[in-house]
Amino acid sequence: MTGPVFVDSNVWVYALVASGDRRHGLARACLVGLCQLPVINGQVLREVGRILRDKARIDEEELRRILERLHAACHLVPDRLELFLRASVLRERSGFSYWDSLIVSAALESGCVTLYTEDMQHGQVVEGRLTIINPFGPT
Repeated sequence: MTGPVFVDSNVWVYALVASGDRRHGLARACLVGLCQLPVINGQVLREVGRILRDKARIDEEELRRILERLHAACHLVPDRLELFLRASVLRERSGFSYWDSLIVSAALESGCVTLYTEDMQHGQVVEGRLTIINPFGPT
C-alpha cells in the first residue's frame, strides 16, 4: 500500500534504543523501508522524549539531538481543534483509548493510509482507508 505513513512512538523508541529485543531490528527495518517522510504529531515527540529520558536514561543533550533529528525527518501534523473533535468521534464509534484516538485522528487528518504501531489491532481498517500495521507481528 502506498501513501503517507504515520509512525507511532513505540516504533521510534524501539528503533532508537539498541537492545537485545528483536523489535529493535524490526523497527529499524520498518523505518528504512519507507518510501517517503513518515508522519508524526506532537504526541509522538512528547512520548519519545519521555520514554528515552525516563526509561532509556538518555541525557538531555542527546535527547535534544534525537528530537531535532526526528522532527526534521518527519512531517509533523499540528494540533488543531478538528483533530481533537475527530478523536472524540473515533472514541465514541470505535472504542479507541483517548491517546490512541488522537494518534489515529492525526493519521487520518494527514491523509495517511498506514499507521505503524504495536498498540492497536493489527490489520484493522479505520474509516475505510487507514490500515493499522504492527511491524513486530500481529498481537
